[in-house]
Amino acid sequence: MSMKLLILGILIEKDRHPYEIRQTMVGRNWNYAFRLRDGSLYYAVDQLRDRGLIEAVHTVPVPGEHRPDKTIYRITDEGRREFDKLMYAQLEQPAYPQHPMMMAMPFLRLADQARVADIAERQLAACDERIASLEQVLAVKAGRIPSSSMRMIEGMLAFGRAERAWLETIVEEARSGAYEEERDQTGGWIRKTRPPAPPAQE
Repeated sequence: MSMKLLILGILIEKDRHPYEIRQTMVGRNWNYAFRLRDGSLYYAVDQLRDRGLIEAVHTVPVPGEHRPDKTIYRITDEGRREFDKLMYAQLEQPAYPQHPMMMAMPFLRLADQARVADIAERQLAACDERIASLEQVLAVKAGRIPSSSMRMIEGMLAFGRAERAWLETIVEEARSGAYEEERDQTGGWIRKTRPPAPPAQE
């Protein structure tokens, strides 16, 4: 995700100060699709300014002691050309599965299965919250936002629903001990034999 692309695109619409850029991103629910970090945003604004891709239009005094004035930025002609370059480059990016759990998946056989299941359940709950929020956004904003933005939200929902199904499988398999595997004599992986559960106490 290119923070510079997002900033330049927002500034094409109208001049804004960095905090307003961030609020615009959050107000459009982009935080469900992109990791928005304040430090990254302000750093990108500084870089864009230093490269002459955006420029300060004016500053707005902020009441109170020791509070910096707000600098309003606008995109330059060079910035518009850079926006086009970044946008088409972003559209050409190849897709890779990005879920943070995937990096650890090959090693689940080495992990405590109950703990893996608990973590996957928390990820599942967070996924359900994102899906519910996006469904609400779609219901409220349908017909009031550009069709390309609608398609982005629909894509985020499709990914979220696929993530939910994937996480449900991980929870179920971890609870059953399916990832407790060991090498067999041929070098393949087989499920470990779990000791029988102790008899229930009466």
